[in-house]
Amino acid sequence: MALLIVWFLLMLAAAPRLRSLSLLLFTVSVGILAAELLLRSDLMNRYVEERDLSQFRRGLVTTLEPMIVPDPALAYRLSPDRKARATAAKNGRAIYDVTYTTDGHGFRALPADGKPAGDTPVLILGDSFAFGGGLPDDETLAWYLREESEGKLRPVNLAVMGYGIHQVLRQLENGTPLRSGHQRFPWAVLSIVDDHVLRVAGRVQWLHDSPRYVVEPDGALVARGTWVHPSDFMESLIVGSRLFALAWKAFGVDEPGEQRLFVRILQEIKARLAADYGARLVVLYYSGETWRGDVAGWRDMMGPLLCEADVQVLDVNALLPRPLQAVDRYYIADDGHPTALLNRTLAAALVEDFKRGSVGRGGLRCAR
Repeated sequence: MALLIVWFLLMLAAAPRLRSLSLLLFTVSVGILAAELLLRSDLMNRYVEERDLSQFRRGLVTTLEPMIVPDPALAYRLSPDRKARATAAKNGRAIYDVTYTTDGHGFRALPADGKPAGDTPVLILGDSFAFGGGLPDDETLAWYLREESEGKLRPVNLAVMGYGIHQVLRQLENGTPLRSGHQRFPWAVLSIVDDHVLRVAGRVQWLHDSPRYVVEPDGALVARGTWVHPSDFMESLIVGSRLFALAWKAFGVDEPGEQRLFVRILQEIKARLAADYGARLVVLYYSGETWRGDVAGWRDMMGPLLCEADVQVLDVNALLPRPLQAVDRYYIADDGHPTALLNRTLAAALVEDFKRGSVGRGGLRCAR
């Protein structure tokens, strides 16, 4: 802005004949600057990022000791044999201070309990919700699956913070589950949150180097390299300018196409789990911006997509008591990840579902 003012004054003094042109260019520049500032405000933020995260980010400080390494096939993965401290604080108030542990395969580890390992392996797939973000090793969903099954289940946790289901598909294609030493898994549990539709299209900043899948006109799902923008310059514009990012979204984003891609990837995950690993898939759907007490979110969009994919869905928030008055009993306040109580609740429901052979209480209702 300072450069614009200096330039405008110099033009007025040095070239009076160009005064009108100078004024026009100055006015346009100020208008662009004003639009950029408006789009960075809390009022407009959600139009650029699909959801309003400004309140979430304000006053939030997080740390994670090194445990993430680049991976050419997945964008990134967890480093094996690591103990990493993770902390979060909001306006100086501690949210969590925990340690994440990985095993020799780079999977989230379960603490030893001194008991014989269960003989029924269960795959845990997905993002930070399944990983156990903000929780110690003995409060994750995997931990409670072992506990609630009285040690009969042997969870293998492949979930990684920030992953989309396209990375889960690539894990299955690469044979990552086999590194656990198990060839077959009776069940696989996959966590999904609302913005997974954006993640499969690389429309979140941390996934621009993740696997790119496209749906061909005949419906075939094909891998096409990674999600990258045309150049580093374009990438810097999208990240650095809200105005440019909004224009890119308006003219470069095919939302129906992204939804079709999400459904096809989920269908492919279900089919590959069955064919290659003998596993039946259960999707855990966490709706809403749970960090602020919203448990509805994009349900109107996500419900039909999950139904179209024809997968068994445990609608997580349908398990919560009504009326729901204390959301932070089930989701970490100012963070939004499941609490130990919610993981235990889910594990108990899943153990019963596994015995029954299908999702019961909390199952998503689909019109047939």
